[in-house]
Amino acid sequence: MRERRESEQLVTDWEHEARRLGDALALMTLDVSAMSGPKWAYRFIIAVRPVVENSSLLFYGARLASLWELPERPDQSVPMSAQLPTRYAPVFTKGCIASTLSSVAVRMQGAVEREDGVQELYRAAFIRLSLDANRAQRFVLGAFNCRVAKRGSEASALSSLR
Repeated sequence: MRERRESEQLVTDWEHEARRLGDALALMTLDVSAMSGPKWAYRFIIAVRPVVENSSLLFYGARLASLWELPERPDQSVPMSAQLPTRYAPVFTKGCIASTLSSVAVRMQGAVEREDGVQELYRAAFIRLSLDANRAQRFVLGAFNCRVAKRGSEASALSSLR
């Protein structure tokens, strides 16, 4: 089987679980013991607050931590916006807002410029975990990956991102 992009694999996994569990699908259905495996390397869980920038990273995979030079375990007392690379804070803010308002996976892709002038191409997926839209606390499950691109190669490089 050919390897799938991280964000699309997350969406596929989640759709499978939604068919299997139906209305029981929620944060409690996640297998926490499996969250250290390769499947979770680029995945994250966010507790979304009313002011989205103050949301907390509850979990992120080892490869994502390495990619962003984050500690092995998230500090849930520090807002998400203070932990993410500045260039990705708007992506995560928009993804969290869009996913909490949607009943389907929110897919995002694009390019951002780093401080050193190099361009990074990214793909992300954000999925609302809480099925009850009236709950004060909402959670988002997601996947993110990026890579450095050469100038002018954005379209072809995005297609090769895993």
